[in-house]
Amino acid sequence: MNIFTVSFFGHRDIDNPFEIESRLERIIRSLIHRKEYVDFLVGKHLFFSLAV
Repeated sequence: MNIFTVSFFGHRDIDNPFEIESRLERIIRSLIHRKEYVDFLVGKHLFFSLAV
């Protein structure tokens, strides 16, 4: 089993949350389709983490 690990750690405040959310969605969907197993690690500081 080949696990691809992705970590999402960002800032407490972000300027354009809708743009970030849109970019993240494209990246996450692409990873899910291309990789057999994906392990997502997400931080826990407000807006960026909420977007992920």
